[in-house]
Amino acid sequence: MPERVTAIHYAIGSATRVTVLRYVLDHPGTTRRQLVDETGIAAAPAGIALAALEERGYVAADVDGDRVGKIVHYSADRAKIADDASAFLGWLLR
Repeated sequence: MPERVTAIHYAIGSATRVTVLRYVLDHPGTTRRQLVDETGIAAAPAGIALAALEERGYVAADVDGDRVGKIVHYSADRAKIADDASAFLGWLLR
């Protein structure tokens, strides 16, 4: 599979990651605490999902480097998600 296809497949391959991604898309600038409070996802899985989505470029944080003790706000890259989802469908339906 092409890298973009693998990335979006991983991102949407878990209910937790999909829920986190949907929430961040709907609530730009959200914090992990807000996401946890509103979705009911526990803090640890939410953090793991955010990190995985950030690593793939679907979510961005407003803090670089050490985040310990800092409030981090997250936003989603709607265009990248749409482009990679389109690539996934193109690959799947070829």
